Amino acid sequence: MIINEKDFVSFLTIKQGLPKSTVRLCVIRLGVISRWLGEKELTKENVENFFLYLRELGRKNNTLNTYYFVFRHIQVYLLDRGIENRFFDSFKSFPKTRPAIVILTPEEIEKLLEVNLTFGRYGKISKAEASERLNSAYKTMCMFLAYTGCRFDEIASLRVKYIDLAAGKVTLVETKNKETRYAHITEPLISRLKDQIEGKDEEDLVFLTLAGAKIHPTDFGKQLRRRAVAAGITKRVYPHLFRHSFATQLLMSGVDVTMVASILGHKDIQTTYENYVHLADETLKKATHRHPLVRKNINPSEIIKTIKEAVENFHLEDDLRFNYKITEGNDRLSFNITVV
Repeated sequence: MIINEKDFVSFLTIKQGLPKSTVRLCVIRLGVISRWLGEKELTKENVENFFLYLRELGRKNNTLNTYYFVFRHIQVYLLDRGIENRFFDSFKSFPKTRPAIVILTPEEIEKLLEVNLTFGRYGKISKAEASERLNSAYKTMCMFLAYTGCRFDEIASLRVKYIDLAAGKVTLVETKNKETRYAHITEPLISRLKDQIEGKDEEDLVFLTLAGAKIHPTDFGKQLRRRAVAAGITKRVYPHLFRHSFATQLLMSGVDVTMVASILGHKDIQTTYENYVHLADETLKKATHRHPLVRKNINPSEIIKTIKEAVENFHLEDDLRFNYKITEGNDRLSFNITVV
């Protein structure tokens, strides 16, 4: 199979309107397909054998679907270029499997943000300066992901002009569904972003490599894994895990799922349900207990415990703006909150 990679990239980018990250994935998958096919023709039988080959390697359905996606675009590309080859008409995508997601706790995220890594020198930039600049950029990106639930590419593509520090708002333009949305930010993220954009022009990217280029997800992922090891976190840590953790923690804090969907930028609330609601099982259980027919049969001490947890979710003991005291005992709960 011979496909002009440059022409294929042009087609995916211009005619299909795919984002750079998706085009990059297509090119990688195209390389695997081309090497396997070699001199073989692009036929239904050969493609079927290719998927069988992937199965024998132990590849899961989600991985197979990435190849399905590329094959579908290859057929459209060939037809667009005047080559009548409908080799993929009879294929269907594979049933999706939901991988087990183990989210990061707020305490683990804080540990990640405390880690400073050592990076090598770059050109005339000393080892110490390189480490300082990259730690600042990467830690700010980690905080941005953890505090907003944004996707990595939305942050990596962010330009200075879209940050309003005074209003505590960031405009996200490079989104997955092409629709602009907003992320609301607070301290200490505001101060970190202020340091990142200092001296930059409005059109500049907020986050840059030492070479002044956009930060690649692979590079960010590598340093994130190093950061996790240094923090003593044994979970599999990757950029999108911040988004999973953010969404689940919002649901567990009692935020309505429709609001969570809006914050995440999900056009269909079903996406939020499918991806995150099952992770907040205890929250669903407590929500069920609020039903009037169920609540009257719940032990009163359990209801008091739920009220206490709802108040504690605000972590007022860490907020110096409040005097906060809570006491309990003998099926009794009392708390006092005043503004300093």
